[in-house]
Amino acid sequence: MQSGGVSRNRIAAAALGYVGYSAVMLRLEHQMRATGGPGIIPFELAGTAAKAENIMGRWGEAGQRAARRSMWLDFGYMSSYGILLGLLIDRRRRLRGHPTWLPALAAGAVAGDAVEGVALLRVLDRRNIAGNARRARTAASVKFAILAVALGYSLYPGNRSSK
Repeated sequence: MQSGGVSRNRIAAAALGYVGYSAVMLRLEHQMRATGGPGIIPFELAGTAAKAENIMGRWGEAGQRAARRSMWLDFGYMSSYGILLGLLIDRRRRLRGHPTWLPALAAGAVAGDAVEGVALLRVLDRRNIAGNARRARTAASVKFAILAVALGYSLYPGNRSSK
């Protein structure tokens, strides 16, 4: 069993990695918005060829380059938030005496993000825009739902285990 200090240090290290990666992702977000288009989340949730095409048109070449870089870097970003979230869930799970499978929620969010990322790269490549925009929206919706549940669980103090 880990001591509280080791667990806190792992969480702090994961949080630092996540914050650093977030700074890079926010820079790309700014580049997309600077073109007059939206950020990446409306693109993730576009869901139709018409909406995706509209966003890409508003971005122009510069915004699409930033979006493509964001999508490729997102594969590392999802690892950073996945590790942090898994550690936060596990800390709360241990305090409550809940099942050991709960940290796998973080993996579910990361898996949804990965499916979304591949679909959006295909949209940016103009490959089956309608199908990939739908796939990206579905995967993003699943990812956001899992993230909301997992964050709520890991941050809500609740009661300690009654063991």
